[in-house]
Amino acid sequence: MNPDELPLLDLFNRLRREHGLLLGVEEYMAVLRALQAGFGVEDRRALEQLCCTVWIKSEEEARLFHRLFEQMLAQPVARSRESSLPEPPETPAAPPPEARDTEAAQPAPSPPAQRTPPSFTLEMDEPTQVVQAVRRSTRDGLEIGRPRFSLLTEYFPVTRRQMKQSWRHLRRPVREGPPEELDVIATMEKIGREGILLEPVMVPRRSNRAELVLLIDQDGSMVPFHALSRQLAETARRGGRLGGAGVYYFHDYPDSYMYRDPARLEAQPIPDALAAIGERAAVLIVSDAGAARGNFDPERLEQTRVFVQQLKQSVRRYAWLNPMPNDRWPGTTAGEIARLVPMFEMSRRGLDAAISALQGRYVYWEKMYPWMM
Repeated sequence: MNPDELPLLDLFNRLRREHGLLLGVEEYMAVLRALQAGFGVEDRRALEQLCCTVWIKSEEEARLFHRLFEQMLAQPVARSRESSLPEPPETPAAPPPEARDTEAAQPAPSPPAQRTPPSFTLEMDEPTQVVQAVRRSTRDGLEIGRPRFSLLTEYFPVTRRQMKQSWRHLRRPVREGPPEELDVIATMEKIGREGILLEPVMVPRRSNRAELVLLIDQDGSMVPFHALSRQLAETARRGGRLGGAGVYYFHDYPDSYMYRDPARLEAQPIPDALAAIGERAAVLIVSDAGAARGNFDPERLEQTRVFVQQLKQSVRRYAWLNPMPNDRWPGTTAGEIARLVPMFEMSRRGLDAAISALQGRYVYWEKMYPWMM
């Protein structure tokens, strides 16, 4: 495909160049991958919703996007109408009487079939085509600098820094190692008993032994949220100061196997994976649970119910983090799964509430979502 013919590139560049939205190659690639996976191709509304979910961060930007999206759809229609208008014919000479009789005997020609507006097809062989197209369309021919890319990871409902801060609330302090820390209270009690301080009471330092395992839904309707899932895993492993953090992957629902890699090549049977997770680990499931497409899937609900029963027998604390807003859950599979598992939306408040649930502090998540009552 010619890079100049990439779908939605004109709309993307207008948002970025003319109106200053902080968008880069990663956001554009996210929409292309979602289209390749079949997400957002059902109709005009689905496409508009996909782009708005990935690119837009405020109500003001949403109003701007919807206006430009309408203009984008109107332009091809106007061009097709102009091209379909016939050129004014030249005034022909009057035919002889014999020709008039012949024309009257012939049946009237059938009207031409109405043409449907063309739809784009996506055939992306090299991601570099996208990079070249976006860079070439940058204003004044300048490439996007590194500082601009550094802002792209902060458009999520929870920033990387907030993720790290939230993970640090997940704690299970344990004293271990050599005695290096002064126990003031025990030392004072010893002085009271013996009347003299001969040797202070030393204890091992506290270390966080909390273990977290992320179960991440991969591909399908989760394609637009892959970058968000990667940040959750990276911040938990590197910045969460946890005793341990692991990641498993699945698609839609864990069915017989879970996977150690995003490509879902390293399969592990669910009983073995749950045994490896262990009883002390807290499990956080990350999935839209069907809310992204807004449908209800009885099979997905039943299979998720089966997995939750297995999970309850292996771990004590678990919760669900949904990247879709909670007002999108009613009437979907997510709305029913939320009755089985404490489910929270992906926001700072929702992440903190999920961690509270993983800490064993009871959260009235039903009161957060009145439609569940």
